[in-house]
Amino acid sequence: MIMTDFDLAGIGIGPFNLGLAALLSSHENLSNVFLERKPAFRWHEGLILPGTTLQVPFMADLVTMADPTHRLSFLNYLAVHDRLYKFYFYENFMIPRQEYDHYCRWASQQLSACRFGEEVVDVAHESASDSFIVESRSASGGKQQYRSRNIAIGVGTAPFLPKWAQIKTLAPLMHSSEFGRRRLELSKRRRVTVIGSGQSAAECVLALLNDLTPEMVAAGASIQWITRSAGFFPMEYSKLGLEYFTPDYMRHFHRIAPVRRREIVADQGLLYKGISFSTIGEIFDLMYERSVGGRDPGLALFSNCAVETLESAGGSGSFRIGINHNHLDEKATVETDAIVAATGYRHAWPEWLGSLKGSVLDTCEWGDLVVGGDFRARRSDGGKGHVFVQNAETFHHGVGAPDLGLGAFRNAVIVNQLLGREHYRVNASASFQKFGLPSSQTAPSSISGDFYAHAS
Repeated sequence: MIMTDFDLAGIGIGPFNLGLAALLSSHENLSNVFLERKPAFRWHEGLILPGTTLQVPFMADLVTMADPTHRLSFLNYLAVHDRLYKFYFYENFMIPRQEYDHYCRWASQQLSACRFGEEVVDVAHESASDSFIVESRSASGGKQQYRSRNIAIGVGTAPFLPKWAQIKTLAPLMHSSEFGRRRLELSKRRRVTVIGSGQSAAECVLALLNDLTPEMVAAGASIQWITRSAGFFPMEYSKLGLEYFTPDYMRHFHRIAPVRRREIVADQGLLYKGISFSTIGEIFDLMYERSVGGRDPGLALFSNCAVETLESAGGSGSFRIGINHNHLDEKATVETDAIVAATGYRHAWPEWLGSLKGSVLDTCEWGDLVVGGDFRARRSDGGKGHVFVQNAETFHHGVGAPDLGLGAFRNAVIVNQLLGREHYRVNASASFQKFGLPSSQTAPSSISGDFYAHAS
C-alpha cells in the first residue's frame, strides 16, 4: 500500500468537485487527487429523459463563472466537438441534460487527477503532520492510501424515501431517480401514481403522459399526480428573484444567525423546488388537447393531499395509498399499480465523517458541521489543514448552495485559500439588489475579514 502526498484530496466526483479539479488543473504547484467509486462520471442518469434540459444557463458549467477562458469551459467543449455553429443556431441558454452529462464526462477524461472506481472507505487525521490519511478501495479489492494536507468533501446527496414508501412489495415502487431506466416497466402498468410536485415529479408525469395514448385511456389506463403541497407551482425564475443565487446573497445569508437561517430556508421552497414554466405548460397543453370533446385526458391532479399510509392490495400487484387532505382534514384511499416517489434527496454523509466530528471538526447543536463563509468546516483541534465542504445543506449558505451556477464561485474561493492569495476575483458585486440594510452597504462586502489568514 503506497502513500502518496497531496495538497488536496477530493472525495466524490460530482459536478462541484469535478469543477474544483478543473480549476486546480491550471495550478501546477498544487498537487491534488479526486476519488470516486463509480467507474465513470454520470450525472442524474435516471432523469436524463428526452427533451429535458438544465434549469440554469450553460454558463453554469464547471469553470466559466470563475474563469471564462478555461480550456474545460462548455464553449470549448462545443468547439472540440464541432458544435459551436449548431449551438449558435440552437438559441437556447438551457442545454439538453444529456449534453451536460456528456460535457462533464469529457472534462473528467481530460483530468489525470480524477480517479474513478476508487471508493473512499476511511479518512483519518494524522496529528503529527496535521494531514488527512484517505484510504480507498478499488472494485477489484485493492487498497490505496493518500496523505493530504486538505480535503474537499463532495459526496453529494442520495435519493430519499419517506417511511410510508419503505415497504416490501413486488409491484413497482421507485424513487424518481430510477425513472429513466424503469420507464418501460411502468408502461406495462395500467394505473401509475406520481407523488411529489417538484421538477423531477413533473418530468416523470410529462413522460408518462406522452406515453399514454387515447386508446390506452379508453381501456382504463390512467396517471395520478399527488402532492402534499398547496399546488403545482412554478419555480421562481424572474430576473431579480434569480439574484438569490448569487455570491452576494450567499455572503448575506452567512451573516444571519444560524438558528434563523434554518427558518428562512424553510420559507424559500419556491425559489428552488418548483417546476419550470415550460414543463407546466407542456403538461397543461397536452391535457387541453386530449380533453377535446369531453374526453378523459388520462391524468388527474390532487394537491394538498399528504400520503400517510401505503399497503399492498392483496395479491393483485397493486397498492392502496392512504391520503389526508391538509385543508379539509378528510381521508381517502386510492389504488394504483405502480408508484414513482419524487420525494427528493438527502445528504449522504459517509460513516468515516463521524470519526472526525468532535475530535477534529466542530459540530453545532444539531450535530452538523460548522461550515464557514469560506466553505471550510471549523476545526476543533486547532489544526491548520482545511476540510472544505461542497454543497453543504442550504442552512449553511442559502438556497444557492446546490445550484450549479455557484459551483465555480465556491471552487474559486477554495482555490484562493489553497494558493494563499486572491487569484480569482470572488468579492466583486454580483447583484443589483442589496440584501442587508442600506446603512450596511457603505463598506465593500467580503466573505471574511481574515479570508486568507488561514490559507495553507
